[in-house]
Amino acid sequence: MKSTILILVLITIFISPMDAQIKKQNLILTADQLTITVVNLRKEISLGKEVTGTGSFLVKGDAIYIVTASHVSKDMDDSAYVIIQGENNSPVKIELKKLANPIKWINHPIADLSILKLNPEKVIMETYLQKRFIPYEMIDISNVAIPRNTQLTIIGFPLGLGSVGHFSPLTYRTFPSSGLITLNRFDTNNPQTFIILENPSIGGYSGAPVYDLSIIESGTMKLTGDGTKLHGFIHGTISDETGGKLSAITPAYYLKDLLEQ
Repeated sequence: MKSTILILVLITIFISPMDAQIKKQNLILTADQLTITVVNLRKEISLGKEVTGTGSFLVKGDAIYIVTASHVSKDMDDSAYVIIQGENNSPVKIELKKLANPIKWINHPIADLSILKLNPEKVIMETYLQKRFIPYEMIDISNVAIPRNTQLTIIGFPLGLGSVGHFSPLTYRTFPSSGLITLNRFDTNNPQTFIILENPSIGGYSGAPVYDLSIIESGTMKLTGDGTKLHGFIHGTISDETGGKLSAITPAYYLKDLLEQ
């Protein structure tokens, strides 16, 4: 018997904060559909040199946000800018201060995670920001480990790639290598809970969302699970002198603390 998959139309998923209450459904999205929800955060620190990271658009109720890693957000001030997807996959550059004024990142006291509440002018909202926010209901805020057989997809901008000429965030797939585990953050050396992934990250992926798409393809067959879920955000790479590398992600349940302040 042939298996079928229902992928809801994009316009029903990426909503503006003016839309009606989010329907609580098991939404299933492809990686291509999710690329519109990520942003490349950038700031020039010297002539020809920039710091860069990945953020995600998020909506909860009527409030809209960018979420990223704290070690990325610390550099993103009034002189920073974002690159988002425009028409025909063209990159659109917007000053961060045009999305949030003032720029006031809220940092988690323990985890490498920050949110920025947005208050863009109406013309910015209507021209550039429609239908690209992930609903809060898609985020896995349960304090449990990701099953190790779950295939995960990361979407972001390693080394800043994918935001010049054409807007094309890069993806890679991996699996959990651990359950919940406590390690010291690489940026502060303070402990937090992480999940370790089998494959390493690359600079620029920091803050990138980690999804279970809930889609498994095998030949011509597509199998679906319980809906696309956002499980966490890239923290960084773990390595040693032998050349072995893994990556660490901040579990998405830490977002609950920030959004309930």
